[in-house]
Amino acid sequence: MVHVKAFSLLLLSSIMIGCGESREDSPYIHYPKITTNISILDSSDKKEATIIDGDTIKLEFDGVLTTIRLIGIDSFETRMNDKAYRQAYQHKITIEEVVERGKRATTYIKEQLSKRVEHYLEYDEDFQDRYNRTLAYVWFSNEEMLNMKIICDGYALPLTIKPNDKYAEEFVQCYEDAKAEGLGVWK
Repeated sequence: MVHVKAFSLLLLSSIMIGCGESREDSPYIHYPKITTNISILDSSDKKEATIIDGDTIKLEFDGVLTTIRLIGIDSFETRMNDKAYRQAYQHKITIEEVVERGKRATTYIKEQLSKRVEHYLEYDEDFQDRYNRTLAYVWFSNEEMLNMKIICDGYALPLTIKPNDKYAEEFVQCYEDAKAEGLGVWK
């Protein structure tokens, strides 16, 4: 009897979740549209910094600060943590080199964003990650993609997490070319 009640509760919960509001209707989360113009916050703004690291940024959409996790790329860590130690082991470099590369990637992304006026988002299959960050490709008005530029210029590694794999092959090719040519953090 207890198992039947537990199963019934689980089934009812699943049905209620499935019948919930669509992401556009949720009053708790701001969902920017692909055509939304993004204004970069400058250092005089009292909100949080715009650049988290080489693969995560904060942008303002219609007055709402939104954390964007750039799809398809992964930069080196900017501080010593478990992931930085894994990156050091994987790439056969010191933890200090991981952090230095992460800081170089962060500086690079700041430079790229400061050069551009308009930015637009493109989404893949998943809209958010488990940390509630918006998953997106960031495009500049000159039809250049920030995600692609970062990896092609040697400041990030490819990171494909299905189903968000629209540009995965291009990212891997850019990474291989940048590493072979000694660009960015591969110098």
